[in-house]
Amino acid sequence: MPAYNEEGGIQTAVAAVQEHVLSLVPGAEVVVVNDGSRDRTGALADAIADADPRVRVLHTPNGGHGTALMRGLADARGEYMFLIDGDNQIPIESFQTLWTVVQNGGGRGLDGVFGTRRARNDAYIRRALTAFIGWSLIVLFRIRIKDANVPYKLVRRTVWEDARRYIPDGTLAPSLFLAVYMKRKQCDLAFVNVSHRDREAGEVSIRRWKLIKFCARGFRQLMEFRHAIRDL
Repeated sequence: MPAYNEEGGIQTAVAAVQEHVLSLVPGAEVVVVNDGSRDRTGALADAIADADPRVRVLHTPNGGHGTALMRGLADARGEYMFLIDGDNQIPIESFQTLWTVVQNGGGRGLDGVFGTRRARNDAYIRRALTAFIGWSLIVLFRIRIKDANVPYKLVRRTVWEDARRYIPDGTLAPSLFLAVYMKRKQCDLAFVNVSHRDREAGEVSIRRWKLIKFCARGFRQLMEFRHAIRDL
């Protein structure tokens, strides 16, 4: 769970994981990556961790969502990893459905289950970005993944470890690159519809022209990634 300036919602976000994930999966933990927040996000997360050993908090200099996510993935210890954000926009209650699907798939468990947002309660530019990503994946990789960059993925850890060889440090959207890798490798995947709600607290870290610059840089990285996995 990467978190940046989420003091208004981090307690609610972690409590939801405690209730709907940690109570369901024996031995599970939540890793909160405080991405150099300028507010009380880190302190609040530390307080939760002090009271619950199933919660771990990593503090990193602000490097952006992608860097924070990759740090969390590097520290993950479970057989499966559940990628989520700390903004509470996708209700965690649907995790039980993902967990059931990933365990039952094919008798030996699936490699991953991706959430798919039925409706987006985001600004138009972010919805347009999702559409552009979908078009880019068709053009560059000849694959279709609806809502490929959704921050709601349950993935086998060994799959991430294989994919990590092709995803360099500094990747802006490692969750997207992981989805592309899994599709190209023909991993056993399932998709589950999830709801999406308005942000209630916290800070949107990328806005307007900064988002456009982010997209341009991300597209260049996607082109490089296409070259890296060309033989898959």
